[in-house]
Amino acid sequence: MNETSPARSGPPRRRQVERLAGLIGRQLPSPGHTTTSIDGLSLYRADQPTPIRCALYDPCLILVAQGTKRGQVGEVVYEYSPARYLVLPVSLPIEAQVVEASPQRPFLSLAVRIEAQTLGEIMVGTGTSPRQTPETGPGIAVSSTTDELLDAAVRLLDCLDSEADGRVLAPQIQREMLYRVLNGPQGDLLRSLGSQDSNLAQISRALGLIHAQYQRALSVPELARAAHMSESTFYEAFRTVTTRSPLQYLKEVRLNRARQILLWEATGAQQAALRVGYRSASQFSREFKRRFGRAPSRERQWALSTGELGEPQPG
Repeated sequence: MNETSPARSGPPRRRQVERLAGLIGRQLPSPGHTTTSIDGLSLYRADQPTPIRCALYDPCLILVAQGTKRGQVGEVVYEYSPARYLVLPVSLPIEAQVVEASPQRPFLSLAVRIEAQTLGEIMVGTGTSPRQTPETGPGIAVSSTTDELLDAAVRLLDCLDSEADGRVLAPQIQREMLYRVLNGPQGDLLRSLGSQDSNLAQISRALGLIHAQYQRALSVPELARAAHMSESTFYEAFRTVTTRSPLQYLKEVRLNRARQILLWEATGAQQAALRVGYRSASQFSREFKRRFGRAPSRERQWALSTGELGEPQPG
């Protein structure tokens, strides 16, 4: 399991964790996911352990106030709880499940969006050199939650009580949170995204093309050109960051988008397949069942039976 040793704990830290849990619980009194009035901030709650669900996570920093969640990318498992935060600078399909939650003590978390431009601005403001970044590594990590990061999260949630605070203070607090991560054990990972010529930033550009145009028949040469890399270098770097080949990643994006369409638009399988770029409904059904374990026609019924239709986004 990819993790670092837990941060120090004590009464002040416990009080801050409890306060953060109270703030999230007040905003989200029932299970599910919600965006907030603060741009880039979302909240998530689960009142019981969940089945393993494959979802496409956008770049974000996730802090947990209560409970435990476990995500898997490739063969590596990442567990995050109040003791650990998760940082994800690029979009990745993740198989995740809440493993510790109950109606009395629900799983509660918040996610702050990560943007390369913001990271670059923070790096310029702090004089951080892009040359400090390492070679390409996996685009996901967990680390111990610090007192400073937890305090910033509490102040960010407090901004939800005031429209002016949300407009003026919240963006600065979000930048502070990213600044704390930049200066922590996963700083190199974020600095790689903030540096325009790093492998991670180049792969991120290719990921952006996939997410914007996944309906098209994108090829490895086209994606490599978008990343400004040779095909061989791009292919290896892409696999290192995402644990998938470019075309495998494209297929997963299509299947995840199709699943969202099936769940939230109550659309038939054939129409969903066409909308995400499949030309063969039978191929779509085979690949969907192989990925999620169920035929497309059964997905909405399964989601209703597990309560997932109240949880449209990961967190």
